[in-house]
Amino acid sequence: MPRATTERFSRAHQPAVKKTESKTSNSMTNPIFNTARFGQHILKNPATAQKIVDAANLKPTDKVLEVGPGTGNLTVKILEKAKHVTAVEMDPRMAAEVIKRVQGTPEQHKLEVMIGDAIK
Repeated sequence: MPRATTERFSRAHQPAVKKTESKTSNSMTNPIFNTARFGQHILKNPATAQKIVDAANLKPTDKVLEVGPGTGNLTVKILEKAKHVTAVEMDPRMAAEVIKRVQGTPEQHKLEVMIGDAIK
């Protein structure tokens, strides 16, 4: 069998190519929201959100404080079960997204969104 002589087949003595991290790698993953600014991770899977709500064992009389609601995927599920939800969000664009998600629904009066740092 003849030996391959092209460079792409003979990498035995070449150093491994290392990936370099770019500063914009996180901001490019979400074109709508620059989540890298606050180090946010958006909960997208509805099954995961439902598991979290089920594990919380919420009652219709519970008042919930949610820190960092993001786009509101978990908030909407919590609103279905709890009496009242206070959501504290640092990013005003995310806070507007949460308000927009529940606007015009029966759960609208059960949600209060505060813009600011929950730790401070």
